[in-house]
Amino acid sequence: MGNTAVLHYRISIMRKLGYKLPVFFILFLLTGLAIFLHSRARRLVAPPRNITHQTPADFGMTNWQDISFTTEDHLQLSGWYVPPQNESGAALIFVHGLGSNRSALLDQAAMLAEAGYGALMFDLRAHGRSQGTRSSWGLAEVADVQAALQFLQNQPEVNAEKIGIIGHSMGGAIAIRAAAQLPEIRLVVAESVYTNFADNEERLTVSFARLPAWSAPLVMDWAEWIAGVDSSQLAPQQEVASLSPRPILFIQGGRDKTVHVQNGSTLYETAVPPKARLLIPNADHNNLFATDPEQMSQRLRQFLTQTLDF
Repeated sequence: MGNTAVLHYRISIMRKLGYKLPVFFILFLLTGLAIFLHSRARRLVAPPRNITHQTPADFGMTNWQDISFTTEDHLQLSGWYVPPQNESGAALIFVHGLGSNRSALLDQAAMLAEAGYGALMFDLRAHGRSQGTRSSWGLAEVADVQAALQFLQNQPEVNAEKIGIIGHSMGGAIAIRAAAQLPEIRLVVAESVYTNFADNEERLTVSFARLPAWSAPLVMDWAEWIAGVDSSQLAPQQEVASLSPRPILFIQGGRDKTVHVQNGSTLYETAVPPKARLLIPNADHNNLFATDPEQMSQRLRQFLTQTLDF
């Protein structure tokens, strides 16, 4: 092959590659974007394990136990149990939010344990030290609460007629949903809870997927597909009225950027008495108790005393 022929051959190859390179580049970018979005969507379904190194002893509780119990779908959940310290036998189930763990409400549990209440704090499925590979944002987690309830009912020092539940964020939505299905739960405290999951997708995408709000429709649809969940079913506003005549207390932070304060107002308006509401003006989504422990302690104790006849 002469030099001229070789040159023409090389030019031909370069032209062919030149046509294909933009296609390869676009495919490379799209593949990278898909992998990135998938990883971010998975954070909403299977958030990184946040395993606590704290214990109730760090908050002054001495009479506590490491415990585990099993859900009806055969997942072993890990938690702490603090027995009630008075004749009433009243006890509370504490439910944390997405990506958190059993220690999330330790400060509140310690305050209430000091007042004599029993406490059961546990890691939801796919969180902390509990089994499970993914969250369902509150659908399957009702089974977690049911197993926790059964654990308390089996403790001789617990009065099965005086068991309440305190939940934060997704845990608050779970608390409402669980109480709607489990009449043995005598009262609910719902902290930083959304009216429904779908209307808060943009804020949840920013807070948990760490992506801009405009990406919410794509990311949340992807996350729903991974989880096998229809988020339209996650609507505490549709369930909260069914709790009556059992009482509910809503607590919201005035500076909450994850769940706007209007959610708490709407839930309160939808609920049927007996109901109460507490707004902590300077608190954000996660620091309600830390922002105003005095007011939180007073209102929680007052609410529990009135509703559990403690």
